[in-house]
Amino acid sequence: MTKEKKLNVLLVEDNLEDARRIQDLLREALRGQGACTCAFTVGEAFEKLRELTFDAILLDLNFPGGPGLETFRNIHAQVRMTPVLVLASQEDLTLALQALRIGAQDCLLKPQITGASLERAIRFAIERQRLQTELHDLLLTDSLTGLYNRRGFMLLANEQLKLLQRSTQGLLLFLCDVDRMKAINNTFGPNRGDQTLIDSANLLRTTFRSSDIIARLGNDEFAILAIGTLPSTEELLQARLQAQLNRHNAQSGRSYQLTFSTGISYVGPGGQTTIERLLAMANDQVMEQKKLKSDAETK
Repeated sequence: MTKEKKLNVLLVEDNLEDARRIQDLLREALRGQGACTCAFTVGEAFEKLRELTFDAILLDLNFPGGPGLETFRNIHAQVRMTPVLVLASQEDLTLALQALRIGAQDCLLKPQITGASLERAIRFAIERQRLQTELHDLLLTDSLTGLYNRRGFMLLANEQLKLLQRSTQGLLLFLCDVDRMKAINNTFGPNRGDQTLIDSANLLRTTFRSSDIIARLGNDEFAILAIGTLPSTEELLQARLQAQLNRHNAQSGRSYQLTFSTGISYVGPGGQTTIERLLAMANDQVMEQKKLKSDAETK
């Protein structure tokens, strides 16, 4: 018989009596094969999510300070790859169905919860989340670089724009176009061209934070959505990217230099825009840089 994996569960529940009951049921069902940590406020939940990694989250839908689906949306956006199971009373069923439509893995009615049913629901939710994540990666990931593809970038970027209405910081879109890719392919062959794109992807991973959304939009074009930024962040990112390029070129031993043409657009907290508009603004700067470089080379 296969030994079940230990579970680390976060329970977000403001009712002390309900919290103790659920923790006791889960503790008895797990028989030492896991732990259930409780957060009594939304702020406490986010603090624990920053500090620890959880296999699943149990979230009370009827939560003070987080009316309706707001708390679920905020938690789900922060830990998208962690299954969230919502806890509801009979009166909350309509709300629970809405939560299922926007990403909750399961809905459990509080009066009907038993230890065995709770453990089973959590383990099933974890497995469904794992399968969904694998499918998500196949559909939204660029096979060459391992970054998000255009579809994945547009999906995640649009979600971040929605969250911007409740944020105190903005979003910075960084567009990078690899220079002279056609010449690299023609001179050194497609394998060297592919390696140049892989090198570019790795360089961008090193330059930007893991929380930023990095994607290969197609061919030699990359995009990064830097989350929680200020307008002044632009100079810092430009300098960091150039430093990484300089280091790469000094160590690569290749006869050509890896360079980017870049463009940046920014939207502040509460700003009203679209990802298409941000991309268009940044692309205008990329095209301008490419023209300047082309003019300089022909002189």
